[in-house]
Amino acid sequence: MLIVRKTEHLEGKVKAPPSKSYTHRAVISASLAEGKSLIKDPLNGRDCLASVRGCRLLGAKIKTSEKCWEVEGGKIETPEDVIDVGNSGTTLRILTSISSLIPKGYAILTGDSSIRKRPMEPLLLALRQINVKAYSSRLNGLAPIIVESSKMKGNKVEIRGDVSSQFITSLMMLLPFNEEDTNIILTSPLKSKPYLDITIDVLSHFGVRVEEVENGYLVYGNQRYRCCDYTVEGDYSSSSYIIAAGVLINSNIVIENLFRDSKQGDKRIIEILKEMGADIKVKKDRVEIEGEYNLEGVEIDVNDIPDLVPTLAVLACFAEGKTVIYNGEHVRYKECDRLRACYTELKKMGADIEERRDGLIIRGVRKLKGAELETYHDHRLVMAFTAAGLKAEGETVIRGEESVKISFPNFVEVMKSLGANIEVR
Repeated sequence: MLIVRKTEHLEGKVKAPPSKSYTHRAVISASLAEGKSLIKDPLNGRDCLASVRGCRLLGAKIKTSEKCWEVEGGKIETPEDVIDVGNSGTTLRILTSISSLIPKGYAILTGDSSIRKRPMEPLLLALRQINVKAYSSRLNGLAPIIVESSKMKGNKVEIRGDVSSQFITSLMMLLPFNEEDTNIILTSPLKSKPYLDITIDVLSHFGVRVEEVENGYLVYGNQRYRCCDYTVEGDYSSSSYIIAAGVLINSNIVIENLFRDSKQGDKRIIEILKEMGADIKVKKDRVEIEGEYNLEGVEIDVNDIPDLVPTLAVLACFAEGKTVIYNGEHVRYKECDRLRACYTELKKMGADIEERRDGLIIRGVRKLKGAELETYHDHRLVMAFTAAGLKAEGETVIRGEESVKISFPNFVEVMKSLGANIEVR
């Protein structure tokens, strides 16, 4: 568990952790590219290492170190064991499609109890439209997933866009191997579009062209992934917890390796906080915070920024007036139901919070009190609740601290280096 006590001052310079989203896509792209690629500054977190394990089972030769991963790809093999993705939804979704490229036989993908509850049916239905044979072993649209060696046919795939953008990323990464150009047609409004922008960006570095078109995306056929050296940029999602703490507490913080022109949707945390009244400075490759700020409640559409919801919920508790977080029904399908979790746990701290079908309404109380909080094995809840605990009166006990290894393995050490009064017990 993590013990968090009220902290009066934060100060220092830290480097943003590498982006989880970019690391996943880069290592899988490198595994599909013939030759040797170097992935520099990768995230050595639990989820991304699940992608490494999966790619190895599918034939890639990968040497990992803290600063660089060396990937020899281009030869896909039938896995000799089940691909266990742990808690990584990104790994499950992308490798389900990629597994159809195996030369013979079957690939089986599964994960922990949370992964086995996350929806897969929209992707399975889409894959069948191009003759890819992929099934839920339980016939309920959930993992374990069985994928058969398949030969793609067809030039059109229809898929919902409102459950998970990871399904569409998965198709984008498979379809370059199709003999035909393929249209991905969205049959419902798209959620989390910036993640698809990230996918297209990474694919372009590995020589693959995908274009956004009127009703979805066009993936050109008969393409080949090209090996390259790729450097992973810093992660705005993980940095949002440092930013939130800096805004709420008397602080002087510099976060390096955050780029002003990043395609990450979660860089919108800066824009939202400015709207709430925080004068955060954004330079070319870093963010500077001199808190604390008196925040004001705002209305926030989280359609494209679902991972920011826990951070925004915490910030709203300390703001003046009402904050409305809406258009986030898909936030319920993450590592846990994050809307319900934020409502349940922040209420323990004294938050004036109301749960809606697609979001939260929070009336700022300006002060929270320490409490014992559950995090449902969700890394983002651990880190968001830490920011709340640093500002709250008394002591906050956060259970499940180990889940931060998924996306920000040295989170506790980084926060301590800034002066946060926290300890693992």
